[in-house]
Amino acid sequence: MRVAQKLYEAGHITYMRTDAPSLSKESIQDARNFIGERIGEQYLTNAPRIYASTENAQEAHEAIRPTNAYMTSDDLLNQTEEEKRLYQLIWQQYIASQMPDAEYLSTSAKINIGEYTFTAKGREVVFDGYTKVSQPFKSDTDDILPPLSEGESLNLTQIKLDQKYTKPPARFSEAALVKELEKKGIGRPSTYANIISTIQDRGYVEIQNRRFFVKKIGHIVTERLLESFDDIMDYEFTANLENNLDRVAQGELDWRNVLDDFYNAFQKDLVIASSDENGMRSNKPTTTSLICPDCSSPNMVIRNSSNGVFLGCSGYQNEGEDKCKKTLNLISGDEAISVDDNEEAANLLIKKRCEKCDTSMDNYLIDESRKLHVCGKNPDCDGYFIEEGQFKIKGYDGPTLECHKCGSEMQLKTGRFGKYFGCLNDNCGTTRALQRNGEPKPLMMEPISLPEMPCLKCEDHYLLRDSMKGLFLAASKYPKNRETRAPKVSEINNLSTQITEASRFLPNPEKHLYLMSAPETDRDGNPYVIRYNKAEDTHYLASEKDGKKTKWTAVYNNGEWNQNLKS
Repeated sequence: MRVAQKLYEAGHITYMRTDAPSLSKESIQDARNFIGERIGEQYLTNAPRIYASTENAQEAHEAIRPTNAYMTSDDLLNQTEEEKRLYQLIWQQYIASQMPDAEYLSTSAKINIGEYTFTAKGREVVFDGYTKVSQPFKSDTDDILPPLSEGESLNLTQIKLDQKYTKPPARFSEAALVKELEKKGIGRPSTYANIISTIQDRGYVEIQNRRFFVKKIGHIVTERLLESFDDIMDYEFTANLENNLDRVAQGELDWRNVLDDFYNAFQKDLVIASSDENGMRSNKPTTTSLICPDCSSPNMVIRNSSNGVFLGCSGYQNEGEDKCKKTLNLISGDEAISVDDNEEAANLLIKKRCEKCDTSMDNYLIDESRKLHVCGKNPDCDGYFIEEGQFKIKGYDGPTLECHKCGSEMQLKTGRFGKYFGCLNDNCGTTRALQRNGEPKPLMMEPISLPEMPCLKCEDHYLLRDSMKGLFLAASKYPKNRETRAPKVSEINNLSTQITEASRFLPNPEKHLYLMSAPETDRDGNPYVIRYNKAEDTHYLASEKDGKKTKWTAVYNNGEWNQNLKS
């Protein structure tokens, strides 16, 4: 939506918060003119193709389409590569929607071997139709079979034996979840992106290998809401409410009656859920026999929060000096079982069973010698036990690191954002992320706080951060505030002292200092923005005017900045 918004503001596409498939007569004629002139008369249908609306579609706007059929992604000069890719997708679907279907010659052969019959299928393209501009996903039947005749004898050259298992339903990806929301009539194009970000920001789910995994707090919140607000949590609620609102728009229902019917039922559920006696069940911590390492208080408790499952001192409830805020992070014992569905299913079969309710138990590593098993129904069931032994985090057999700040040992841990190395010196607290290739993330410049530089889109200020994609400005309260952008030269070229201090632990502490001598503007007076070239691992400058790139760039070579004007 963010990328589409930029294309819309630049005038390249129509309004994008719509799920209507209809096109205006002018846009249909524009597409047909392009097809006839640029692709070929044989790719024109006899009459324009009209697509029916889906149920509950919001048709205040037509379908998302380019504003000019003749403008391809190659014609976009001042857009990013991300914007060009999205525009290309929209353009392809738009043009293809007015082209004829593809035609195929399908072949099916049955081969008899003894008492068994094997089938081979293939198809050959006779007329490519709309696929000339919009390539479909390749099918298993897209292979072309050799010429065959009935009754022909074939030579058996090789037998391949493949053993396949029935897989559990695949977890949702972001795209699959949006498709399911559309299918059930939940949300609208203007709210899908917000739904996806909200369930992650609140800690209900996390993404691993591009798939959603429900976290413990997500299970708890869902159960409580289903128990107390079963009517609102019904999949049909949103669709039914949309139907009633459509009937209000058509004059069939009074909007006051619609809102009264909803609010009366909701208020009744809300009063019951708020009751101290029979209301919504709380998320109570589970008491254990573990002793707090800080204050030696007995009975640390298991808590479920948006940041995950952790152990907290029972003395947190005390007042004054007796209050203890000590917590212990718990590393999921099966956190590495997320790559393959079969591996995940097999992992479920070997989990311990709760002695109180016989439910499978989640397991967490407390440290190298203790594993905590917690009932899967926690906090509703307080079953748990502690397993003694020698444990290590799964999926990593590499060495520990030496802390680049204090020289102490760093060990691999798992936190909210994945695996990382943490310094064992409590007074240091330095961390380093672990990359997918098993190597620790290269050292980066420490963030530099810029309290005098307020964010443009939220109530916050910027930090100058370093990453594997170069320097960038980010809101200090990220990820709560998700604002990021590239810095202008004029915004950071007075930070030589801060950058030197923040880079003191890098192998090359002067890595970014050459940017301090960069020109603030191009020769036309437009401000230069700092960009990053990943292939060459260096920064360069690209000027902007009114938020759009100009043709001026500058690169640093042999100790000086060279400005260039692209033709």
